[in-house]
Amino acid sequence: MKKKITYIVATLTTCLLFYLFWGPLFPWSPIKPGFQKIPSTKANVYIQNITSADSIVYELDQILADEEIFHQLNYEDRVTIIIIDPKTSMKRFAPWLKGSGYSVSLSMLNLIYIGPIARQSSFGIKTYLKHELSHMLMDQNTSFGKALKMHEQGWLLEGIAQYFSGHHFYSRSEFIALSKTNQINFSSLREQNPLDMSFPNLKLNYTYYQLFVDYLVNRYGLEYLQNFIKFYIEEPDSYRELFETIYGSELDTILDAFKGSLGL
Repeated sequence: MKKKITYIVATLTTCLLFYLFWGPLFPWSPIKPGFQKIPSTKANVYIQNITSADSIVYELDQILADEEIFHQLNYEDRVTIIIIDPKTSMKRFAPWLKGSGYSVSLSMLNLIYIGPIARQSSFGIKTYLKHELSHMLMDQNTSFGKALKMHEQGWLLEGIAQYFSGHHFYSRSEFIALSKTNQINFSSLREQNPLDMSFPNLKLNYTYYQLFVDYLVNRYGLEYLQNFIKFYIEEPDSYRELFETIYGSELDTILDAFKGSLGL
């Protein structure tokens, strides 16, 4: 019996150590071999094999300040950002993401991963950092239940994050051309889970959300969007009513006007 207990304890200890140093529990590991720590006022960055292309991490304080100004919100909790080596699989750290190598925000844990494909991207890691920090900021300023409700309307969260990050998958003209040969449902903003989208479909949808937010800002001004964000994080179930109150028209009416502005 003692041998059996010893075996079970040894197995559990081995699993714990493996997950702590090499798996999903890594962010809470007391030591992070191979990672350099770069602290800022409201976040800690852990990065593998930093290069000159990653130097933006030293400007994180400014990015965080810009996020707060743009969203008119403040970070409530310290954020941990783990930037993974381009040669490492994301599965090691977040196996449930099906190997996605881009980036992800786990707001409930105040944790952001910047994956290997993001580090190799021509956009650089800055756009991915800004994108995920946008999600983190909005989620930190609402309850867990409301955050889940917000993510049911991911067009807004992704559109705002894409707009702020400046990350354009397609230009306006490219999107218009592609939307004529692909089925884009301009009347439906309920977003499919990104993990269930093919990458071309994801790029097209995210460009759609981004261009719509861009349209709102250009036509009505940034202050309208900031006001909408402020009320939306408090009442995500009432997003259509809030939208109409702030913008003076129903969401579907403005969507039609947006579609018309694209000549579609």
